[in-house]
Amino acid sequence: MPSYICLKQQEYCQGDCSIVPLRYEDRFDIMKWRNEQIYHLRQVCPLTEDDQQRYFDNVVAKLYDNPQPDQILFSYLEKDVCIGYGGLVHINWIDNNAEVSFIMDTGLEKEHFAEYWSNYLTMLKDVAFNDLGLHKIYTYAFDLRPHLYEVLETNGFTREATLKEHCFFNDEYKDVVIHSIRNDFYQIVNYTDCSIEQLREILALRNDDRVRFWMVNPELISEESHFKFIDRLKNDVNRLYFAIYKSGMLVGTYNLTNEGDGVWERGIIADPSTQGTGQTEQWERLILHDLPRYGIKAVTAKVKPNNLRSIKYHEKLGYQEHGRDNDYLYYLLTL
Repeated sequence: MPSYICLKQQEYCQGDCSIVPLRYEDRFDIMKWRNEQIYHLRQVCPLTEDDQQRYFDNVVAKLYDNPQPDQILFSYLEKDVCIGYGGLVHINWIDNNAEVSFIMDTGLEKEHFAEYWSNYLTMLKDVAFNDLGLHKIYTYAFDLRPHLYEVLETNGFTREATLKEHCFFNDEYKDVVIHSIRNDFYQIVNYTDCSIEQLREILALRNDDRVRFWMVNPELISEESHFKFIDRLKNDVNRLYFAIYKSGMLVGTYNLTNEGDGVWERGIIADPSTQGTGQTEQWERLILHDLPRYGIKAVTAKVKPNNLRSIKYHEKLGYQEHGRDNDYLYYLLTL
């Protein structure tokens, strides 16, 4: 199997899926998929086997030993069977950005489009940000597949620009939509999947004086109690606890408790050092977008009436006040 000298790691995995340096043996499957999906590609006419052979011999073969290639291409495998291909293209090594490219086996799109795209983006972000240290990656898409945008946004991409009537397709001009994500993406980890060191970091954040000041229960938690609680979580279907990491650093925690009928009460802790940076809003929006897959229809939260920063924060995220007493303001967000 070929390898890229510009990469520290050659294989990236997500469940049963993986991406590996583009394999020569996959060239004609890729040609077939490109010809079937030419409508959304920057490809003028169908490829022939001679075209594909020349491309692999004259272009792809030279990528592996280049310390700064203009593209890095992968075969996308499921249990060693190629089901797609893509990578980082138009790589700008000065500005540290690259365009995302990906197509999958045409026959798999109807049933697996979101699943395979999401797995692919998870692995490609690892390549771009953790291995290559790029600042930003983006997609350049003819406005023909709106279902792609939901997948991108679920995976942390934001819609950055729309180039109006930028491409000509089927005798009419179409927009081009650009989504992007910067090298500040967040990793969201279930407490029960955390390492011992991560759990100790979570406890230290929870016991920080600046955090406890605003908590419903401001008492210090012992390490023994903390680890016993984590053990109970493993069999508790009515609680979800997540740790949020940015570039390997713990930036917050997020917990949910089932109140019934699809409504869950939310608790949140943000690292005080990130206050005022907008990070908490970024990662909570990512979590909120994903919660319906757990059957969660609405989220409640309570805020101390003197915590003006938190009140503004909840209102910005779309929470609506639905009650108050002497101790708290109560908020509801319908998903």
